[in-house]
Amino acid sequence: MPIAMIVHGGAWDIPDEQVEAHIHGCRVALEAGLRILRVGGTALEACEAAVRLMEDDPIFDAGTGSVLTSAGTVELDAALMDGRSLRYGAVANLKRIRNPISLARRVLEGPATFIGGEGAEHFAASCGMPFCDNAELIVEREVALWQAWKASRRQDEESTLVAQPDPGVVHGHDTVGAIALDKSGNLVAANSTGGTPFKLPGRIGDTPMVGCGLYADATIGGAVCTGWGEGIVRVALARRAMEQLERGVPPQTAAESAMHTLARYVDGGRGGCIILTPSGQIGLAWNTRRMAYAYATEDTPLIAGV
Repeated sequence: MPIAMIVHGGAWDIPDEQVEAHIHGCRVALEAGLRILRVGGTALEACEAAVRLMEDDPIFDAGTGSVLTSAGTVELDAALMDGRSLRYGAVANLKRIRNPISLARRVLEGPATFIGGEGAEHFAASCGMPFCDNAELIVEREVALWQAWKASRRQDEESTLVAQPDPGVVHGHDTVGAIALDKSGNLVAANSTGGTPFKLPGRIGDTPMVGCGLYADATIGGAVCTGWGEGIVRVALARRAMEQLERGVPPQTAAESAMHTLARYVDGGRGGCIILTPSGQIGLAWNTRRMAYAYATEDTPLIAGV
């Protein structure tokens, strides 16, 4: 069977000065996943490795370097779906786990499908996963953005909770994601995020939601979405893309159709979508200014861009 893989580093208004870093981060993540696939590793292993690298790269809104909540903390979500077994593992509202994607894999292999908050961290402890301080996930770039945002708004003296910002003024939706096809013919989809800037503490977007942020079926294909989560959830965007594949629509057309659906049915619906089929065909589309990506198949060299 052919191998193939695609990763994305988020669909949003990536500033000019960050473009090269985003492309480089996607390229490095893809190369790590491809090395695993080439020696016969599984799509699950390839996706976890690629996403872990992006979680560790502070240029992305996943793991270290994530955007801050309205309370000035980091809260992380991640998910994995195995296309052959249809098993799915997701985690949300993590504050002390550096690599949420690895915990999502433990959930996928365990007795549940979705665990959040303290329960997820208790599960991580039972698995022997290391913890970190929330402050270790925060970078100066995001602190400066949070301070500027906070200064521009009237503060509630009795609470750190503030209204969710309008999607039209939120420029950072830097979710990361991956889809891999291994030599056995299995497809796996994965994603990870710190969410939207200045989100309400406890807010969960599309990323860890099956059928919204991701879906994988080894007989049909895999889809991973990125962007404004509230809009993506309303149209179950990943399943919209999968339905197109089920009808025999080519993956590029399916990705573009998903973006048309998001923009048509959701006011301010912005984002991106990557797709991979069991034959190794790629699709990718976005309706934001940019989306960082990298992909390679058995027949094509590594391609990366925004």
